[in-house]
Amino acid sequence: MIDPDIEINVESPELTRATARQAENNDERLSKLEQKVKTLSVINEALYNILATKLNVSEAELTAMIEQVDANRANRLEAKSACRSCGRLVPSIRQKCMYCGGVLLGNVQTSPFD
Repeated sequence: MIDPDIEINVESPELTRATARQAENNDERLSKLEQKVKTLSVINEALYNILATKLNVSEAELTAMIEQVDANRANRLEAKSACRSCGRLVPSIRQKCMYCGGVLLGNVQTSPFD
């Protein structure tokens, strides 16, 4: 059923075509993302099976490590460093100040997965 409160502008076929193209583009992008997630899930399962068989890593150990990695990521995202130039606090995962480009005080917390 069509919502009677929605107005459709039939006088603008260009807008209609552009909207249709954007919807198709979004559908294509979503399909690609879904495929990537599926592929990553298969890869992760295969890697866990290697860990379980070759190194006897238990599911409990894997779960504990996942929780630790998740907490470490959250800490990196929340951590702030002061800029030497302007003094503003910026996320520590940044290489330089996002306001002035200056060098940050303290250690820059990074991970190859960030």
